Amino acid sequence: MLQIKTFVFNPFCENTYVVFDETKECVLIDPGCSSPFEVEQLSRFIDENELKINMIINTHGHIDHIVGNPPMVQKYGAKVAAGTEAKFDFTKAQQQSRLLGFPSNKVVEVPDIELQEGEIIEVGNSTLEVIATPGHALGSVSLYAELEGLVFTGDALFCRSIGRTDLPGGNYAELCRNIKEKLFRLPDDTTVYCGHGETTTIGDERDFNLYVNG
Repeated sequence: MLQIKTFVFNPFCENTYVVFDETKECVLIDPGCSSPFEVEQLSRFIDENELKINMIINTHGHIDHIVGNPPMVQKYGAKVAAGTEAKFDFTKAQQQSRLLGFPSNKVVEVPDIELQEGEIIEVGNSTLEVIATPGHALGSVSLYAELEGLVFTGDALFCRSIGRTDLPGGNYAELCRNIKEKLFRLPDDTTVYCGHGETTTIGDERDFNLYVNG
């Protein structure tokens, strides 16, 4: 069964997830560590628990979700995966860094692996299914663990909210359509691990999220 360790990193309070099981294999979802202290926090947890990183997965390419890629790649040699069109934002990483006050001297390389709708990612004895959920950003993906009843939605779906759609690549109608047609079809008790803020459930968001249902 999957276990999840959550870190809240950088000035945008981004949720970074370490997802692992009893085999010690793990994936990092959206490493947002932007300072040496945050990098050390994340590395210490990985090392003390003797985890083996199979992959770094970015739900999308905005800088607050990918700024921790370089130190994690350098330390652990893991490959980076993201949706096919997410590389658009990766190529804008230094520009985003300057605008948002992140260190701009680090180059964030484009992903090594392009994730496709329906692709299955193995995490030890468990799996994550890739669900394409663009609308907040190009190439956005969610990651669904059916056995454990949980989904990582990045910035597509939040507790009682959704990701902003006014940035390049954003599209409100597309985001709402993907949430309704893909995420809201998951079981009601599916726990939603968001890119920012607290967890929620699919059932609660289907009933009470006015940004989608209003």
